[in-house]
Amino acid sequence: MKHIFRLICLSLLLPTFVNAQSDLSLVDIRVSSDVNNWVPQGLKTSIEVTVRNEDAAPIPTGDSMLISIQMGLDYYEAWMTLTSDLDTGATIAYNFGSHDRIQFTAAMDTVLLSAYVWHPNDSINLNNSYNEVFYTSTIVNNDWHAASMAIIEPSNLNFFDIDNGSNVPPPLSEVEINLVNAGSVTYLMGTQIEYALYINNDVHHIVSNIASASVGPGQTSVRNITNKAVLPMIPDSAGTYQFCSRTEVPNDLTPNNNAACMIFKIVDNFDPSDPSNWPFGVEEASTDKAKIYVSNNNLKVESRNAYAMHLFDLSGKAVLNDRFNGNSSTELSGLEAGLYFVRLDYADGNAQSEKVIVH
Repeated sequence: MKHIFRLICLSLLLPTFVNAQSDLSLVDIRVSSDVNNWVPQGLKTSIEVTVRNEDAAPIPTGDSMLISIQMGLDYYEAWMTLTSDLDTGATIAYNFGSHDRIQFTAAMDTVLLSAYVWHPNDSINLNNSYNEVFYTSTIVNNDWHAASMAIIEPSNLNFFDIDNGSNVPPPLSEVEINLVNAGSVTYLMGTQIEYALYINNDVHHIVSNIASASVGPGQTSVRNITNKAVLPMIPDSAGTYQFCSRTEVPNDLTPNNNAACMIFKIVDNFDPSDPSNWPFGVEEASTDKAKIYVSNNNLKVESRNAYAMHLFDLSGKAVLNDRFNGNSSTELSGLEAGLYFVRLDYADGNAQSEKVIVH
């Protein structure tokens, strides 16, 4: 009350140069609640007051009014400047925003909010104040449904080819999620809303606000996230992954609709049978070409030339290195069955490459 008394005294001490009189009244106080003024326990809500012009003349553009809110010992005030005329009977709402939120805790059962509006020309003070009672609740239908999500950038993430580790998936830079208010609580602009984004065990919790307008029951809040610091990392190995969003509002009575997921795939189209992917060149030898084959688990080379022979597995690891002059036969019993690559390096600098299968 001492703050309201201070405002009354301020109005009485105004200079006498004010010409036009006015009459403003406070007609409503709102927080994020249902129609019965029930507020979910734990919610950090903004505060909104509604002012009406009761005078026969409009309040002109550029005029300012001081609006204050008191809750127990807590006190908030702000100046609101009109950007257009406030006509007779017209109302205007002022939202205190995210910087002056109040949290309805378990210790707050019944909450009384008192508001006051002050305008330099207002000569009728009896209607300048307004009181509203709100109730902290654990049973109010507070429910946010993560309806859908999409990766905006990078647009080429799905089926991105890492090509045997030579390509790295691009990081997330823009994500859009749609959160539907499936409960009975209207969330005012500036009210805190929490959700999480995750891929596998990489979970990022986000604390944000209702940005522009109130979101009532059945309405959607579109969240566009471009801060890379709160976006999960993209896995760098081939696989099918789920990228999910999950609402984390307090006292959510319907948790089974909190998450929305989308699937993307990271692929590895590396083909070890493609000669261009072999761990060596495929320049054909100008020397008489050797015949290379496997017989009775022996690697056979039929050649009239001297050569260095190298045998590689699919990973490109050399599992056999030797030198021969003419025909050769090499035991392969110690090798696992599968596809291998043979390279013969000749003394004249040419080479010959072949695929062989070990059984």
